[in-house]
Amino acid sequence: MRSLNNKQCVIIAVVIVWLALTVTGLVYFQLGQLSPFDPYKVLNKPGWFNNFKQLIEYPQNKFATLIIVTDPDCGCTKQADPHLKQLIRFSSEHNIAVIKIEQSQTLQTLVPATPAAVVLDEEGQFVYAGPLSEGLGCAQGRGFVETVITNLVAGFNSKLLLNDTKGCYCTDKVKD
Repeated sequence: MRSLNNKQCVIIAVVIVWLALTVTGLVYFQLGQLSPFDPYKVLNKPGWFNNFKQLIEYPQNKFATLIIVTDPDCGCTKQADPHLKQLIRFSSEHNIAVIKIEQSQTLQTLVPATPAAVVLDEEGQFVYAGPLSEGLGCAQGRGFVETVITNLVAGFNSKLLLNDTKGCYCTDKVKD
């Protein structure tokens, strides 16, 4: 068996240190992208759901409805675009009406981060409010909304308020 000389040991050590620094930097910067969806618990405020419906002038349409709130200037919305398209297709296949709304300063007082979703049943009752999904890959895989829609179609209203999660979300730090 050949033994390593000093030059080879130095090269191996440099490669290992470089690899460790690269992985550490990647993890550090990726975790920096994670932000809380609702750090000020805006969605927990009394009357939130009724205020939301009034603000968007929700049309009572006798269909279960998915309302998607996005900010076109948000990098997270751009990253989630494939997921948004898949979600719209999924909703349509399950006879769920889809309303897309762009985030505004007024709406930010009720929807703390984007991309976000609110699901209502056919009677306009609360089913879900929160992000599309969580984690670094918010744009990938099945998210919370698909599960909620599947349950709603099966006759189960989860009444799920999910605001204590982290992911790629754009916020304006609204504290109202």
